[in-house]
Amino acid sequence: KSLIRLLRPDRQGNLTKLDFVKSIDEVYKQQRLLRASISSSNRIDNAFEKIVNCFFYFFLAIIAFTILGWANVWTVFLSFNTFFLGFSFLFGAAASNYFEGLLLIFVRRPYDIGDRIATSNPKSDTSPDGSSTWYVDNVTLFTTTVRFATTNEVATYSNGSIAQLRIINANRSPKGIISVLIKFGLETPFNKVTVFRAAVENFIKARPREWIALSGFRATSVEADFGYVEYKIIAQHREKWQNIGPILQSKADLSSFILEVTKKLDMKYESPPMPVNLSATASMNIRGLFADDGDVEPQSGLRDVNVSADDLQDVANLFEVRKD
Repeated sequence: KSLIRLLRPDRQGNLTKLDFVKSIDEVYKQQRLLRASISSSNRIDNAFEKIVNCFFYFFLAIIAFTILGWANVWTVFLSFNTFFLGFSFLFGAAASNYFEGLLLIFVRRPYDIGDRIATSNPKSDTSPDGSSTWYVDNVTLFTTTVRFATTNEVATYSNGSIAQLRIINANRSPKGIISVLIKFGLETPFNKVTVFRAAVENFIKARPREWIALSGFRATSVEADFGYVEYKIIAQHREKWQNIGPILQSKADLSSFILEVTKKLDMKYESPPMPVNLSATASMNIRGLFADDGDVEPQSGLRDVNVSADDLQDVANLFEVRKD
């Protein structure tokens, strides 16, 4: 099972040379990231060891001076308290920020080298289409160096500044789930919607190296005033959000396929023209403004359905079955 999960052959168990090389290359990249992560953790541990050694030798010296009776160390130490107290108001916020950064690195550990991360306000929701991400290039006790995934711009965060934020880790997230919204007219018969769903499900099943399954197909909004029903199509991809490129490409193919199927089934929704109300008080009926009840022609969705999901295979053949 582990080998199948690594190589991901098709449903017939076949694996091309190109797919084999790509799978091995993926393992090689993971090993390189692991080596970089170990190196970064080693540097952090050495820096933390130096901080602990400073405190250890400081208190060891005080205890040694007290035992030997060379000086009243505690009296000298307490005399400096007034001096240190004045500086505590100056550096108190920075020290608190630094300590929060240490807790972030040693306790929470929200990311590693090579992970895609996104930061946001924890009091607000994130985008359902995914977040803009940054690659983690380096981590120290004080700062985290990141690189914007879209433009390769490099930035630096202080660890304390992001300790209070929501940190989304794409590498630790499960398989990506994407959603596509589509609108149908109110007059579209339900059997057309059923055929449409079957066509989308067949499209996803024919691409096992891209998609896991069709997770949902449901109506999310009914707008009688505008004459449409909005459906949400939810599918789960095989890649994590860490590897966002194939996810976006598969989503684009699915969206294009959905558009072609709506054209084939004559289900494309067209929004009604908006009226121009020249009166400040009178309310106007959108349908009654442009045509009488006897002049309204039935929409194309009312016509009989003479097509099945199997008949839409020629539309699915327009889209390449990706091997990676």
